[in-house]
Amino acid sequence: MILEDFLYRLKLEYHTLDKLTTDTYYQRLSSLFVVLELDGDNLNEEHDLGLDAFLDKMNDINEDDLQQNMPPEELAGLIKKVKTGLAMLINKIEE
Repeated sequence: MILEDFLYRLKLEYHTLDKLTTDTYYQRLSSLFVVLELDGDNLNEEHDLGLDAFLDKMNDINEDDLQQNMPPEELAGLIKKVKTGLAMLINKIEE
């Protein structure tokens, strides 16, 4: 993936996270975390973006907070964490 496509994907995910439901969130977020882990790490290294801390935090969210069958209240908290992380990644890339 090229950097422009990665940034586009981050922005798309950021703007559509609020539309996730208890039925759809797990697949979408799992896919996003894979993109962050694989493409994010590769692009960070290739372009020396300084995203290490942000990518590590997103990985922690994936490992510690993402679960199947989350109640709506917990899902809202998870979405807020992911949106915050995505916003920080987007801002850092656009610097």
